[in-house]
Amino acid sequence: MEPPPKSPSQCRTTRLTRRRMRHARETQLRLQREARRIATPRFGPAVNGILWRKSRPEEIADESPQTPILSIIEFSLKPGVDLRDDSRPPRKLLDATLRYISSVPGCHGIEWGLRLDVDVEAGFFCLISWDSVVAWHKFQHSLGFTPLVALLASDVSNRCAKFAGRVSSAPGLGEVVRANAIIDVVSVTFSAQDVSLQERRLALEERWNALAVASLTDSDSDNGLLHSHFMWLENNASTFADPSPAEAAAANVSAIFTAFLVRDGVYYDSHRARHLCDSLQTSLQSYQGNEPPSTLRKSVQLINQVQPPQEAHHLPLQPTVPLTSLASILQGDFPRQCSADLFNLREHARRVLDRSISDARARTRLFPLPQGYFTSQGELHEGSMSVIPEWQNRQASWAHYLVEIVWIQLKRHSVRVHGPRIYNQISNDVGALPGFIKAFWARDVEDITKLAVLIVWGSEHAQRADLHDCRRILDDFVASSAQISSPLAYQAFPIARDREGSTGLDRVEYLELIWFHLPPGALERQLFEYAYSVFTRMTVPSQQGGIPTAFRVSSDLGGWQPAEATESSDSQTFTAALTWMSTTARLEWYGELLGASLWSYELFGHKLDALKILATGGVSGRFLAMQRS
Repeated sequence: MEPPPKSPSQCRTTRLTRRRMRHARETQLRLQREARRIATPRFGPAVNGILWRKSRPEEIADESPQTPILSIIEFSLKPGVDLRDDSRPPRKLLDATLRYISSVPGCHGIEWGLRLDVDVEAGFFCLISWDSVVAWHKFQHSLGFTPLVALLASDVSNRCAKFAGRVSSAPGLGEVVRANAIIDVVSVTFSAQDVSLQERRLALEERWNALAVASLTDSDSDNGLLHSHFMWLENNASTFADPSPAEAAAANVSAIFTAFLVRDGVYYDSHRARHLCDSLQTSLQSYQGNEPPSTLRKSVQLINQVQPPQEAHHLPLQPTVPLTSLASILQGDFPRQCSADLFNLREHARRVLDRSISDARARTRLFPLPQGYFTSQGELHEGSMSVIPEWQNRQASWAHYLVEIVWIQLKRHSVRVHGPRIYNQISNDVGALPGFIKAFWARDVEDITKLAVLIVWGSEHAQRADLHDCRRILDDFVASSAQISSPLAYQAFPIARDREGSTGLDRVEYLELIWFHLPPGALERQLFEYAYSVFTRMTVPSQQGGIPTAFRVSSDLGGWQPAEATESSDSQTFTAALTWMSTTARLEWYGELLGASLWSYELFGHKLDALKILATGGVSGRFLAMQRS
């Protein structure tokens, strides 16, 4: 049965849509041509000169897909990052990242260590063996090291080497490596034209073999040499789509011979390694080429090895008990496992999100789904990573208030009856203090015997100045009340004041407060601020104006507890404040977030994983319904 003919209005809409799509393509090509004229060429990881994201496994079937690949990942760590201490958040983040990478199909093994020869910045060095070109492509399409690099590193080098033999003959480190092994990585850089002929490469390999054998048979002492192997690094490729011949040639400017000398750390002698490199450099002085080759040596202390799981891990089932808060979700676990369809993951997530946005506009659902996105490993290349952005909190540039929360536990389930009276008395008595601005009260949705009075002070200084008098007023109130069953508890968080001097709390219906407890340290604070800002972007982006959202995350509301409030604690506390449209929206949004995190670690799980790992002191929270008296 043929479809009914389109109406004139439908035909006009179709023509308009096609014109818009054609115009968008032309605009994209024009912008790309302009970018090529003014931009510095940038290059990404490639095999056989083909950029990783320009090939899919089904398209490289004729290009030796079973050829083993060795990924060589290097990056400089930010100051203060210590990956040796496995009890600190940076190392926990690394361990989680490596467990994820080991789940990528085709991973043969991972060895990683830290540079020994870096004077200023610590350097991370990692070798990952892949059983095929296809597996290497999956790694580049995967999440890879991107969360770790965004948090801990300032740049990244993502190179690879290709082997002619099978995995069993590939020069991986394997069982020869001991826990205290030290690896000398020796690289010789040539002009690509100088070693374009195979006989020239073979000549260099013979020189290296002769020097390595001489070192291995040195009878002066046991030099601890465990293993020696070498390879040629693959050239990178232009990150522009459909690179021009000039751009392709720019990527093929050098050829790098890289050799590994694995030594037992007990017998390691840096002078011996330096002598071997000097001998190699001397032997290359007579090399006939366009430019003299340069030799570089890096020393790496091996820290750990990671083996891929022996059997496939199945995604956990949805919890039988609903997890209704971020704190309860973070107390669970997320499968650090590579998704099955990496190549269509982002496109599928985009279509699902767009459909949910349309449904929210049409009012067939309350709000759009959480937003999922990730940066692929292959998109990391040397010089492309920026520093951790500053947390976008207006408190840094605007004056801010301090909100002190007074938690009150009643003897009977009568918050609605006694709440207004308690709030009015506290507000009137404390309101006479000079630093007082305003007060609000809220009932705890999940504990009907608990209420909270939120006292807004003009500043932290004002709160400290009035602290003695305020505590005296509250203590007298508790002593004279027959309704309060326990001593009062206090917490505080900052809140930015807007241009009119308002806090915005008078417009809030439901407020969720989440407390993240972190180890002390400026680095931990900076890492958490970045991870939290990533979490906040899970909601629908602000440019999608007019769409109903489940909640709002504002940089004006919440932040770090004052230092005075945590002087007696061995941790620092960040208070996140989320404003929800309703209790139903909160339950549904968290349910969808949990399900999405179990479905895809790339899109959702690693963002929550980072919050959990960084907040090693735990996460707790309360959900409040703001009251109007």
